[in-house]
Amino acid sequence: MTIFSLKHEATTIKQLKKVIKYNSNDKVGLNNTNNPRLISVSSNCGYCSNVNDENEYNQLVENFILSVDANSQLSKNSRQKYLYEHSVISFSNDDDERLGMANALKLAIKTAKKYDPNFEKTPYMIWPQVDSGKLHFHIVRGYHDELGNYHRQSNSGLKRQSAVQKIEKENKLTLTGKNNPDNYIWKIDVNNKKKKIYVPNLNDDHKKIAKNKAIDYNCKIDELGNIKYSLKTKENKLNSSINKNKDIHRSNKKKVNNKINVIYGKITELEKPIKYSVFKKVKNWFTDQVKIDKEYNENLIKNNENKVSKLEGMIKDDWRIKNNTHRKILGKKIINERKINVVNNEEKYILDKKDDLLNNDDIFSNLKNTVNNAYRSSKTTQEFIDILNDNKIEIFLNMRENGTGGITYTSLNDDISLAGGKINSYLTYGKIKKNDADLFEYLTNRSFKNDEKLSISNDFDVKNINYNYKQVKNNDGSMSIFYNKKDEEKRPNNFNLKISQDKKTISLSPNSNPFDLELTYKIAKENGWKGASSQNKELTLKSMKVAYKNNKDDLFFFQLENSSISLDDVKIVVLSEKMSNSNLINLYDNKLTNNSIDEQRKFVLSKLNNKYDTDYVLNELNKDRSLKSILNDKDDLYILKIDHKNDLNNNVKNENSNKRRYKF
Repeated sequence: MTIFSLKHEATTIKQLKKVIKYNSNDKVGLNNTNNPRLISVSSNCGYCSNVNDENEYNQLVENFILSVDANSQLSKNSRQKYLYEHSVISFSNDDDERLGMANALKLAIKTAKKYDPNFEKTPYMIWPQVDSGKLHFHIVRGYHDELGNYHRQSNSGLKRQSAVQKIEKENKLTLTGKNNPDNYIWKIDVNNKKKKIYVPNLNDDHKKIAKNKAIDYNCKIDELGNIKYSLKTKENKLNSSINKNKDIHRSNKKKVNNKINVIYGKITELEKPIKYSVFKKVKNWFTDQVKIDKEYNENLIKNNENKVSKLEGMIKDDWRIKNNTHRKILGKKIINERKINVVNNEEKYILDKKDDLLNNDDIFSNLKNTVNNAYRSSKTTQEFIDILNDNKIEIFLNMRENGTGGITYTSLNDDISLAGGKINSYLTYGKIKKNDADLFEYLTNRSFKNDEKLSISNDFDVKNINYNYKQVKNNDGSMSIFYNKKDEEKRPNNFNLKISQDKKTISLSPNSNPFDLELTYKIAKENGWKGASSQNKELTLKSMKVAYKNNKDDLFFFQLENSSISLDDVKIVVLSEKMSNSNLINLYDNKLTNNSIDEQRKFVLSKLNNKYDTDYVLNELNKDRSLKSILNDKDDLYILKIDHKNDLNNNVKNENSNKRRYKF
């Protein structure tokens, strides 16, 4: 994929000279004769055939600086603050190898021209570099042309990205961003409609690998400009360190052995018999000089032998130290081999778990990868939330007073949190609001309201309703209710339920479960609410199930605000059960569903108690009578109608039997 990024802009010639120096000089500890920083240069201010020719290169640099300075002097607009820009362009490894140095340079200039058609009218210098193991182009260009016109681009980030994607498409390069079909996913909304949205995959999949330096690349450019990347690993460096230590030990050993050989030579000389002259021989008859000389030589020999022992000990100690170092290096090598699973030399990346190139030992990377993959793989909002819940990851929305908000993802297993923007730039509050209306609705409208206040007293204790919860009174007068095992001090926004200060609203977290909904129902029911409404359809339907399970007459205790549910939604809640009169009356007379009147009447008849005459009820409904008035008719009227039918049937049976009995 192509990268075109702005590094910096500056306002003075002094800063311009510094950035040229930065792109010209080798980095300490990184560059050498085999890995130079300055390999070539291209400019529209002159020509330099050999960057190693200091005079020729400096002349080009001077021409460039003078051109930038002279052009800026022609400008008559004092508000034109910036003098130049410094940016970097790089292509993927595969694209580099296919293009070669010459074509890659041409394409870099073409990309810059796509970004700004006036690029070549302004003075520029381009340095191709491979000092990082990856070919990239540093570009420094002045903002003024020869007429003093200013060519600094507004919204440069968007224009650079647009230029990159056009270049990729035109030149069949590795696709990135909105060019790449893999960066699009399908979502299904609550109305079962499909929508294609752009959500780029994690753009830092290889960052951990790069930081670990377990995998890196060697970039080789031959005399013809052909580019070839090859993988290098820590193993080569570790083996090099071991060999270096061995060489040092051999050198040290050689020096010590030379000293030992000199000492052995001295010992050999001392062991030889002492030769005396005739005069000394006569003299020795009268003294013990021979004995003294012999003892002296033996003492010298012993001292020299001790020196040899010490020197040999030094060799052993040096090897022991080097050997311990080797063991440590080999230990690092083993650890490194465990970290690297499989290296694919052709594709140049690590094959790890499916869709997971991040370091599994890094809990933050695990959280990022899990959330990102969950969103990209899920088709619906509920499926996304279910995957998060299965992985014990909670999603929270913090609303700000200015109308904006922030989304946070918390791993309960690892006790860590990350903002949506740290995971993927398209999982932020603003992007979700723009691209995923269902998820935004799910996160923002998770509350039930009632015009009546909850009659919650000062001695209210949620444990009296469910001992698995605890409550905290907030500074603003509201009350947050937490599951017992949650740390309300560390994460005060991690509540399960929240009762507003005016006691007219109960809010639930996006991770609310059936137990939270049941607690909401019981708090509302036991503290005076006759019903509650929400703008969130998913939350309303789930709460209807809970209310219906607790009390068959409370099917519509929770209702959808400013909208209607469908009969299919009601069927999902009640399944095949018959419904109470109060629920049917509420549904039909108050027009709680958005289906046609015929569909509503058919549904009412199917869910009506068997004791009622459905023909009679349908007849009356067709007269536009309310269901309540029909069901309030005398029950014995229906019974009589049923009995009357039975009597007629019985009379017919009796007549037929009599005819058979008294046949003539």
